[in-house]
Amino acid sequence: MMIQHIGTRALSLYITNQELTQMNFEPEQIGRQEARQILAHALEEKCLGSWEAAELTLYAGKDALLLFARRRSGKPVHFFFPDFEDLIQAAHLCPDPLPSGLSRVPGGYVLTVYPFEGETPPAVLREFGNQLGQGAYLAAHLTEQGAALLPTAALAQLREHFA
Repeated sequence: MMIQHIGTRALSLYITNQELTQMNFEPEQIGRQEARQILAHALEEKCLGSWEAAELTLYAGKDALLLFARRRSGKPVHFFFPDFEDLIQAAHLCPDPLPSGLSRVPGGYVLTVYPFEGETPPAVLREFGNQLGQGAYLAAHLTEQGAALLPTAALAQLREHFA
């Protein structure tokens, strides 16, 4: 496994199918759970300790797997948007489509963002929405209540599908 740092908060992992098999993984069936286990193994191998949370991106090739892991804060920040147009405008003005989720609540929308470690959410979210705080379980509660519209990659999807 080749592990390379990308700055101070990200890693790229290049793992051959042979190495995946040696780690008791089936290369064709690598999903989120397996990616987490591979990241944990890589962090242990490099003596980096565990990350509180990470955004993972997988690229499966013919003979290998490329995994990008970017460290993010485990504490979400929630914003309330009473108007969908303001939410769309804020999404387009965000400099980076952070890991995020979107839920529908009475009177508007709750956007939950997970800033990357050491960073704060973009100021534009406070400009167009109202910051609700950092409740660790609000997103899970909204999902449990059936309010989740876009449980993952909400900012990226809003940017892609709404002009």
